[in-house]
Amino acid sequence: MEEQIIYLNTLRKQIIDEISQHSLEQLIYIPVGYKNNLFWNAAHVLATQQLIHYYLTDNRMLVDIKFIQKYKKGTIGLDHVTEEEVKELIEMLVSTPMQLHKDYRAEKLAYYRAYNTNLGIKLNSIEDAIVYNNIHEAMHLGYMLSMKKNIPF
Repeated sequence: MEEQIIYLNTLRKQIIDEISQHSLEQLIYIPVGYKNNLFWNAAHVLATQQLIHYYLTDNRMLVDIKFIQKYKKGTIGLDHVTEEEVKELIEMLVSTPMQLHKDYRAEKLAYYRAYNTNLGIKLNSIEDAIVYNNIHEAMHLGYMLSMKKNIPF
C-alpha cells in the first residue's frame, strides 16, 4: 500500500499544478457541455477520498462535513469560490495523503464497511479503497485536463 499512497501523492501534485495554473475565474468557469468546473473536480476528489478512507472506516474525516456535502458524488460545480477556499483546498490536497499514510500504518483504518462504487467495484477493505481512490482521482485529473482546453479565456 505504500506504493499506492506514493501514487496518490503524485496524482495530487498534478491536480494542484492544474489548480495553480488557473485564475479564480478559470477555476470556477463551467465549460459548455460540462456540469462542473476545475475547482469542483479537485474538491470532489478530496471529498470522495475522505468518505471512502475515513467515513467507511468509522473514523473522523479530516475535512468539514459542509465541504463533503458541497463536493460529494451527485453535486455540481458552483460559481462562488474564494481565493481563500482555493488555498485551503490546496493545503488539504497536500496534507491528507500524509495523514492517510500515518493512519494506515497505525492500523486506524482496519475496520471497513463494504461499499459498491458507481463503477461496479466493491470495496471490501481500506486497501481496496486506496487503490480505487487512485483510479477515481486519475479519472478526475483527466476530466480537468480535458476541461481546461474548453476554457475560452
